[in-house]
Amino acid sequence: MKGKGMIRDRSYEELRLKNEFQINESTAMICLYEMGIVALIYLLELVGVFGVYSFATQIYWKVALVSVLCLPPFLVLVCRVRGRWIKYLIMTCNVLASGLCYVIFNIQALLLFAFPTAMVTMYYNQPLSYYTCILSIAALFASHFLASYLLLPMYYRNPFGYRYVMVDTAIPQCIYYLCFAFLAQVLNRRTQKVIREFYRTSRENEMLSLENETAELRGRIQERERISRDIHNNVGHTITAAIFALEAAKIQRPTEPEAADEKTERAIQRMRESMETIRNSVRMMDERNIMTISELEKLLTLCCRQTEQDSEINIETDFSGLEQIAEAPMSSERVGFLYGMVQECVTNGMKHGGAHRIRLKAGAEEEQLMVEVWNDGKVPDTQPVEGFGLRHLREYTEKAGGAFSIIRGYGFAVRLVLPLENL
Repeated sequence: MKGKGMIRDRSYEELRLKNEFQINESTAMICLYEMGIVALIYLLELVGVFGVYSFATQIYWKVALVSVLCLPPFLVLVCRVRGRWIKYLIMTCNVLASGLCYVIFNIQALLLFAFPTAMVTMYYNQPLSYYTCILSIAALFASHFLASYLLLPMYYRNPFGYRYVMVDTAIPQCIYYLCFAFLAQVLNRRTQKVIREFYRTSRENEMLSLENETAELRGRIQERERISRDIHNNVGHTITAAIFALEAAKIQRPTEPEAADEKTERAIQRMRESMETIRNSVRMMDERNIMTISELEKLLTLCCRQTEQDSEINIETDFSGLEQIAEAPMSSERVGFLYGMVQECVTNGMKHGGAHRIRLKAGAEEEQLMVEVWNDGKVPDTQPVEGFGLRHLREYTEKAGGAFSIIRGYGFAVRLVLPLENL
């Protein structure tokens, strides 16, 4: 149970990181909205609707505020920069913008420190939340000190003034902020717990649904294997017995021709029975031999989810390229081969490569079916020696008119391509 819980948490974290860029885009847009609010305040002041009582009227204050609010949208929305550090930059810029607003608007904008604290809850990232909270407190003290100096410089001429500014006024402001930050963290943790539980339940329901949907498909493959074994065992035994009978008849014919003829007739009858058995078996296999690409997708998804449950590894799946050929027919033999190929590559990645992440991608490219299994495990310095499993995959693929390749670089990948017309 502990292992399954760890892999569920791990896969949840992978999903959260995967959506992080979208969250960065949203928070970058919020920076633009904040800049719009600031611009609206200055516009209303300009037309005389109200006045902003401030001693921070120099142009460099406004330039600094616009710069820190424009930097995240420029990097995320224009330059499309990615990276785990981007979210820290976005939150830093938001906290600095709140501090600048606090100075420019003359301590009348304490509520603006709620912006970054509320924004950080979108990431569901505890370290980032703590970082934002600590940085906000530091910025609040610094901006309060600076704003008070600009407003009432005479207070800084004696120790009592410093104490009044920092202890009697700054600390209460920080307490107000911490009350809001604490409430935001409680709500954030509760929401994150609900999302984790929902994600866990969704994955379990997906597994149950896949197992139900693929039960018949797996039954077909198992039945095909059973029929193959029956043909090998029964027909092989019958043919072997017939050969012995024919050899005995050959030896017996000079002395006992009638007995030899009887043995020959029995051998012929056995061969006819074997032929009938083969015909019936082939007919049964043909009747249940046709599957579809969508059924292959379900089987491969189930294979990946079961592996995730049994090991502490996350497997990403991308079947978007199969949508256009979802109902295309495929023999159960080919489905069984591809299912085994994925199992072989995933096992090798975990066992020999020490992989922590695996990605399965399948799609249609120029009348060909492409299946690729990549992992982030260690990559051998030279072309790896193909064992029985990889050698079988290569031989089967090439025999089917396809192409098999091993790709080394960032991670290790096995890629095979099969013509659609021979599926």
